[in-house]
Amino acid sequence: MLNFTMQQLNKENDPESLVKSLVSCLIVDLNLAGKNVMVIGGGTEGIRKIRGLLGQNCKITVISNRLNRYLSNLAKQGQIEIIKTKLKDTSILDNYKNPFLVLAATDDKMLNRKIVEKGRSMGSFVYAADDPEFSDFSYASVINVEGMMQVAISTYGRSPIMARKVRIKLERMLHRIIKKSDIENTKLQEFARVAAKPKLKTVQERKQFLYSLIHNKEIQSLITENRVEEAKTATLELLYKWEKGNK
Repeated sequence: MLNFTMQQLNKENDPESLVKSLVSCLIVDLNLAGKNVMVIGGGTEGIRKIRGLLGQNCKITVISNRLNRYLSNLAKQGQIEIIKTKLKDTSILDNYKNPFLVLAATDDKMLNRKIVEKGRSMGSFVYAADDPEFSDFSYASVINVEGMMQVAISTYGRSPIMARKVRIKLERMLHRIIKKSDIENTKLQEFARVAAKPKLKTVQERKQFLYSLIHNKEIQSLITENRVEEAKTATLELLYKWEKGNK
């Protein structure tokens, strides 16, 4: 999943309206799994964007006239596809059918704008690294807690530097506040949600069951003692009682 601030979920093909304001922004957690994503530019900014995409289970195509060791290794590992070419215009995009996301990260601002316009006309969400106001979204500064939780800080593209500064402050605080038991509870909730879906008929009933786990003293004690498998067993036993109507 990728946290960022969408500015035009309706994908209107109206670049001028994007430049005029940053209103109606929305921080979303975007599922890129199975989607085609294009990163145009293999310099410092392009590599930053590629790193953010790795692990998102999406198909990453990188178009660049640069090919450093890092990108070459990713290509050898099958994590990205590289098209090495010198870009003069946006015609190369004609070879791709409706990519979900197009990220323009060349060192040519006007070319980046043309790539954004072209991508938007293809129905893609678009981003220019040096021109967030012209993009469909801006990147939030994300705090990742053990791969289980993410907290996003966004200035709506106004100041990535300040977003990063605030992130660093919050990161220290969150790592003190969020305990190991919170992480294990998150994992248990995921396990319980999957187990409960075929057993409990309504969303409301499943929601009540999941809340009951947080307040169950036996299960919480097992989590505190790091007896995770026993906590899962107790969860399934409790689910069986809920299924039979004996709460």
